[in-house]
Amino acid sequence: MHTILTNYTVADYCKLMERGEITVNRSYQRSDKVWPPVAKSFLIETILLAYPIPKLTLYQVTDIKSRETYKEIVDGQQRSQAISDFYNNRLSISKNSGIAEAAGKYYSQLNEELQHQFLDYSLSIDLLVSASQDEIREVFRRINSYTIPLNPEENRHAIYQGAFKWFMYKLSRKYAQTFVNMGVFGEKQLIRMADTKLMSEMVHAINFGITTTNERILNKLYAKYDERFSMEIDIETRFDEIVNYTIQFEDIFNSPLVKPYNFYSLGLAITHMRKPVNNFIENYNPEVPYVFNRDVVKANLTNLADALEALQESGKYKEFVKANLSMTNVAAHRIIRFKWFCKALGADLI
Repeated sequence: MHTILTNYTVADYCKLMERGEITVNRSYQRSDKVWPPVAKSFLIETILLAYPIPKLTLYQVTDIKSRETYKEIVDGQQRSQAISDFYNNRLSISKNSGIAEAAGKYYSQLNEELQHQFLDYSLSIDLLVSASQDEIREVFRRINSYTIPLNPEENRHAIYQGAFKWFMYKLSRKYAQTFVNMGVFGEKQLIRMADTKLMSEMVHAINFGITTTNERILNKLYAKYDERFSMEIDIETRFDEIVNYTIQFEDIFNSPLVKPYNFYSLGLAITHMRKPVNNFIENYNPEVPYVFNRDVVKANLTNLADALEALQESGKYKEFVKANLSMTNVAAHRIIRFKWFCKALGADLI
């Protein structure tokens, strides 16, 4: 067996599928589940934006009697089907697409520039030639074994394809670079969707109060709002305010105060002080309207950061420090940090 690296444009690939020169072998399919339309739409968006997609793997077969060759899809069946469906006007792009001029449209309804972008997109192919069936099975097994197992966040975004998942995806894209700049996350953490998990936990808190969250609870959150999420505008506005408020205080960037578990409490404190959240009133009842004194807030946050960096387990800030040392994501410690951050954001020195 040897592997030929090749490329097809989408136009050529779809024509080959139509002529039966590229076929689907269902025995290689990893799952009987078919991608939902929104997942197919996301792939087409990726192509229209000229972003790369994973390589496809084909197996070249020679028919002894006809002496003709055809190709079977070893890896990439769902991607191939989505591309073919859009090419043949059987699939429309999601109405919530980030490409405004393509939202809700079929291929035939796109402008000529986007049609060319789709048809001319180059698909990267590994073509397996002169391979035995045993070798094909081994290739497919190894393709699967190279894949990093999905963490709970990635798995959740693979299972749920509804309103809440795509809203969280939009938020993640919007704030990713800011999170990196502030030192909340590194690039590797973003790739594995740590930011999506954090923001999902914060959305859960706004809706249900500050609690200990786990995989089961977040799965229920995604399931609850899978069909419809009516709070999009309010939640996005709150996150905008959280981010815009925090970026005023560069002194705390890359400090313990913006570690993910602390950003959870700090972000919730910011949105609560600016626009009280009913589910947080029992934890802290802020003065209304909120009075912002930048110098006071800066001094208070600096004091908390200094106490935490010095690990002051005694003295004025010992409660806050101890809530940072262990079990940082349990409800009790989240609430303690939340209260201290609310006080720090107030008009008085702490």
